[in-house]
This record gives sequence, structure tokens and C-alpha cells, in this order.
Amino acid sequence: MKYQIRKSMESYEVKSYIHPDEVIPADVVDCSLGINPFGCTDRITSDVYAATFGGMAGYPSYPYPVLRQAICEYLAPAATIVPEQLAIHTGSMGMIWDLDRLLIEDGTQVLSVAPTFSSATSDMRAMGAVIDTVELRESHAFQVNLTEIAARLTPSHRIVYLDNPNNPTGQVIPIDGLRELARQALAQDTYLIVDEAYGDFMELTNSAVTLVNEYPNVIVVRTLSKGFGLAGIRTGYAVFAREFAPVMAKLPGEMAITEMAAQMAPIALGDREHIAQSRAKIAANKQVVLAHLTTLKASVTTDTVPIVLLYTEQDTDLYALLLRHGIKAERGEDFDGIGRRHVRFRVPRELDECLRRLLAAQKELEG
Repeated sequence: MKYQIRKSMESYEVKSYIHPDEVIPADVVDCSLGINPFGCTDRITSDVYAATFGGMAGYPSYPYPVLRQAICEYLAPAATIVPEQLAIHTGSMGMIWDLDRLLIEDGTQVLSVAPTFSSATSDMRAMGAVIDTVELRESHAFQVNLTEIAARLTPSHRIVYLDNPNNPTGQVIPIDGLRELARQALAQDTYLIVDEAYGDFMELTNSAVTLVNEYPNVIVVRTLSKGFGLAGIRTGYAVFAREFAPVMAKLPGEMAITEMAAQMAPIALGDREHIAQSRAKIAANKQVVLAHLTTLKASVTTDTVPIVLLYTEQDTDLYALLLRHGIKAERGEDFDGIGRRHVRFRVPRELDECLRRLLAAQKELEG
């Protein structure tokens, strides 16, 4: 049979850091996926989870009024958001899938940086987008340069996509620069999509949620997978201007998350102390890790964000080197703009064994 698919996908190759066939030793120190190393709030216990069991038989409580209100309350210190300004989906990636389906067609031009969250730009390409990238330079430790991004912006770009904090570097982009970029993009009817998957690791006042009521072109994507330590319940959301709500309603994400997730997510959103404590613990551990770098170099990064881009000037497979020493990171080849000399490294919860292995790996690099 000849399988007919979207033209844009006929020669498309998936770029992702998920490798389901890879066999990883059981005793590795896992510094790979960018979850909160300190887990979720202790308000979600096994008893709380068990109490959601009754939600399995029926359909979820779509359109999730309790969860929507909890999100609005969580965002309230930064912006006044009403439930109609939210869309709910299966993590930030599910939200990006919907936005891509809504906004992208064959030939749509998207401006982004490299490296960035590869699964997002990969899906955009699958929908037919042409990605115009501003390379983050190794000579500048991969610093995001908003002035350069703004200079590259043209009326042919329908979308600007930026993750903040950046993945894989873990650097926070200041909101004042994003505000100016939003203004410039609005002047030519270009969307600014800010992917804040790691957004709970920065101050809420730096969130682009603060822009949506002023700039109708700004769409913010967030998730409970990272800062809230709830990757397993697959709950994410988008925040946008009221004017955009009827457009987003064309793809309603009907019953996208389970009732169990809809009941647990508000509990997590109500525990701001857990987020604050996690940021403080991550910052302390990250500072120790960075202080133990000898041969390896680190990108520009922010202490409270658990990920950082590590790299070497030597022509070596850094992922394989670290794995030989019992540390699992994420391959640089799985991101645009970097390669085998780079890895994304997530700060671990327990430091001692990780530091011992990291120092051994660097000693091998030194020869």
C-alpha cells in the first residue's frame, strides 16, 4: 500500500533527545531529563493519589474549571488572568502540538535560536515550517542575544519561538528584552511564543505572562512537569490574550488531561513554598557542580534552573564519556546548533557520587 501523509513529513526526520531503544546501566547517576530533582510537593501523597481513583471511570471534568481557577490564582502575583485566557493540554509539548497545528502550514517561517528545545522545532518542521535560527555562539558561552534576534526579525516571520529559561543552557532571558521583542513583533502581526516549560525555576515576575494583557501576539506555554515535579501527570497550559481565545478555541484540547491530573494539579499549584525551596536547593547544588568543572566548560546559565550546557573543546563524544563514568546526560547531537562535544546536564539531588564521577570523567579528558 502507498501510505499518503502530509507533504511536509515525507522527507521529515524526527529530532528528539528521547532514545527508547538505548540500554542504560542501572547504577548511573541520572542527570538527563529536566525534571525537578527534588520531586513534587509533599501535599500530594499516595493517599491523595488514591483519592482520585474514582475519576477513572468517567470522563474528565472538562473544561476543568477548578484547575483553570487554580492556574489563575497561581499566576495572580504576575498578572490578572481569567480562565478564558487558558488552554489545557498534556504537558507543554501537547500545548505546542496544538499551537503548531493552528498556526503553521507549509512554508510558514519561524524565527528561533539554536540550541533550543528540539522537540518543539522538530514538530514545527513536521507541520511544514521553515525554521530561521539565530545561532547561540560557543565563543560567547551560548548567551542569548535578543538584539540579534530582533535584528533578524522580518515581516515574513509568522512566529518567533523562544524558550525561557533556555533549554539546554538553563539561562533566564530578562523580561524587559522580551517585552521589546513582543512590541516589535506585534507591529508586524507576528506571534511571540514563549515556552516556559522551565519557567517555575525563575521568578514569576519574569514570566511573559506579564505581557499577554498588553501584547495580543504573545502566547506563553507552561507545564507542571518541571518545577512542580509532576511530569507523570502530563499537565500543561497556555496563557494568551482575551482576543486570542476564540482563535485557540478552534482547537479546544477537549478532555486532553485525565480527571486524576485535574484533581492533583491544583494541590501542587497551591504550594508556592515547594517551588521556592526547590529553587534554593537547586541553586546550591548547581553552584557546587559548576565549581567542580575543570576541563569541561559551562554555558551562560542561571543558578535556580536545574539544567546547564556542558562542553569541551576536544573532539570527543562527551555523552559517551560521561556515560562510561556512570553519568547519564542528554546528547548534544539531539539539539540544533550543537553536537557530540556538548551535553545537557541536569543537577542531581545527591551530589557526592555525581561529583566523584564527574571529576573522573574530566581527568580522562585531560589525558
